[in-house]
Amino acid sequence: MQHDHVLRINRLTGLTDGVFSIAMTILVFEVRLPPNAVVSNLPTILTSNISGKILIYAGSFIILGSQWIAINFQHGFLHRVNRHYLWANILFLMTVGIMPFSAHLLMNYPLSSASISFYSLNLIFSSAIQLGVWHCGGHYKLYTQEYKPENRKVVIHRICIPPLFYLASFFIGHWSPRIAFIILIIPPLFYMLPGKLDKYIDKNEI
Repeated sequence: MQHDHVLRINRLTGLTDGVFSIAMTILVFEVRLPPNAVVSNLPTILTSNISGKILIYAGSFIILGSQWIAINFQHGFLHRVNRHYLWANILFLMTVGIMPFSAHLLMNYPLSSASISFYSLNLIFSSAIQLGVWHCGGHYKLYTQEYKPENRKVVIHRICIPPLFYLASFFIGHWSPRIAFIILIIPPLFYMLPGKLDKYIDKNEI
């Protein structure tokens, strides 16, 4: 029996999808009306309180969606997995699992530099570990022949750009948390557009 049959890729993708689906679902739990809300105050509550939480929810959902797409690309290049790679993925998923807490902290304290700093650090660590996962797969030769040097360059570039925005958000958050949060969602919005890796995949799947 081959090693890749013992440690199955589909178990890894199943765990990853499960963690992301749970994290993306519970993001919305904090978007709720205040306990003392009355019908006459609903317009004010929706514009002053709920709208800000929805913005944070939407931005966090997009960020997690971007990360899920990125890890899907990575898993698509896998030929096999080993224990080192599995643990690297588990560490990455740990940063994903704490995202709802980071988002809820920001929803409840939107003008706090501490909340935006925590949120930014969460994303910085997440990107750093995701980059480590890619390198782990390359180091142990876990990828298929389709993972060529030009693909590796594109992947590393796409992972390394967002942390620059997250770092900027970390410092700007001490001045303006609202602007800092807008900076946080710029990379995911940009990566919603097809890139070089998408074109390569489309070309080879035709």
